[in-house]
Amino acid sequence: MGLTVRDALVYALENLEKTGFKKFRKQLHETEVKENYRRIPRGKLEDKDWGDVADLIREHYKDVYGVEVTLAVLDKINERKVAEELQEDLQKVERFIRLNQVEESRCLSPKGRPMTLSLSDSGEMTCSVTLETFYPGYLHIEWECRSRKSAEVLSSQELYKESSDHTSFSVCSEVRISQDSLRCPESTIHVRWEHEYTNTKGQQTFSISDEGYLWRPVLGDVQTPPCLFHDTPAVIQCHISGYYPDTITVKWFRKNKKDLEMCEESDDVSIPKIRSSRSPDNTYSCTAKLLMTPTLRSHQGAEYICQVEHPSLERGMKKSTGAMRLMATPHLEAIEKALAGDMLVQFSLHLTKFYPKEIKVKWHRGEAEHRKGVKQATKHSETVTLREDLLYDVTSDCCILGYGFTDPQYKLYVTWEHESMDGPETRALSVRDLPWIPRLDEILVFRLEDKVRTRIFCCIRGYFPHSLTVSWYKKQEGLVSALQDLEDAAAEVEPHNRKNKTFGCTAVLYFTPDVNKDQGMELICRVEHPSLEHPIERSTGPVHILHPGEEETC
Repeated sequence: MGLTVRDALVYALENLEKTGFKKFRKQLHETEVKENYRRIPRGKLEDKDWGDVADLIREHYKDVYGVEVTLAVLDKINERKVAEELQEDLQKVERFIRLNQVEESRCLSPKGRPMTLSLSDSGEMTCSVTLETFYPGYLHIEWECRSRKSAEVLSSQELYKESSDHTSFSVCSEVRISQDSLRCPESTIHVRWEHEYTNTKGQQTFSISDEGYLWRPVLGDVQTPPCLFHDTPAVIQCHISGYYPDTITVKWFRKNKKDLEMCEESDDVSIPKIRSSRSPDNTYSCTAKLLMTPTLRSHQGAEYICQVEHPSLERGMKKSTGAMRLMATPHLEAIEKALAGDMLVQFSLHLTKFYPKEIKVKWHRGEAEHRKGVKQATKHSETVTLREDLLYDVTSDCCILGYGFTDPQYKLYVTWEHESMDGPETRALSVRDLPWIPRLDEILVFRLEDKVRTRIFCCIRGYFPHSLTVSWYKKQEGLVSALQDLEDAAAEVEPHNRKNKTFGCTAVLYFTPDVNKDQGMELICRVEHPSLEHPIERSTGPVHILHPGEEETC
């Protein structure tokens, strides 16, 4: 940076001896000045050093007229040599011309363009003003940042250009402003200029709250999950972009009927800290999030509002979710089975904790999918109940004849459909899903005597349907074979009276044991039933056959 007017004034005052500097200060106060200028008060000049006095001259008289006043005072106190040195130094100051060296007809007043703003890669804001077609080219420009409590003079850079015909100048004055200076909505940036040769003054002011400010926050729509489910964590978020400076405050509100309350951290609400990121255009963006666990009682029909505050905004900007609609997916608790009279089986499907109330349940037999023209649907009835938490439960009862379950491939299907589900769900029920499988008692064996016809019993109970197959086998020396090897073997099944609506029977085996062939054999009762994937059986264990006249030992 070259020599300035202030530098030249300070050098001149330094060249004065102590007595001369004292005379200069006294005469400076007494010297008459032009109209529209006020003399420097005596009290301000007392005990001031060279730099302070130079600043007072520029403060009261500016640069161009301040030089004329300084030269006049030096002349009155007979410091002509110092005055000559000052004039020599002033010739080194760029574009500076003394008033008496300017042709008034050539003087041109500066014309200012509107202030322009841009954002730099360093994170600062650049403010610039261009002043055009003025002459002479010496101009006083000052930038200032003001807030409610303070004012700070900003350091600026000027780029001057002279016209090709040497008749005028233009200048671009630029300052860089940190984000910290713009975080307060009342902060303003002022630029003032003065062209002393034409007695022209001008100024421009910028505030972050100006209507034309370019970098106010832009709010996207508040995003919610496609479906909100009761008592299921959900994230609500709003993308905010295009703002500067990086000073943003987000508040979440919940509006329920007529009540509006601000959301705060709690057991069912979490609000993550905002983290801004810088965009390629040097503005900032972030995503505000609210994590919550909604419930029907508290959140159905409620509205969540994202409010964004920024120094550039007179009042907060808001975006809303609109009225929230919650759902709850039905849970399959159980499919109960019970026997009714006349071979009827009742199935009860229990679905719980769903919302809204409307739900479809269908029962059909034989095939997983309906075939066109085939009527397989079965009658059923639903009972819907309202829970304390405003969810619903349903019980669907279907009663069918149990004869079909004699076929292990026979199936009963139940399908339910609810708007909270991705699609219908189906369960298939076969005889293998029924709880009524055969239970075999221990085989009852009486006295076995060689060549004496006898019988053994196996009681089978608690099965449904009635379809049951009983087979008897002989196991000896590790080999299992059918009972045709036993002499006079005959089997029968004696049905019981139905108890608890299930079936029962007693399997009886008649045979004549042979002590020579059958000693130590095992007799096995094997039962097959549609509810069983594999047969079940009971064994007598190795039997002891008595010889004729032999007494049985304990």
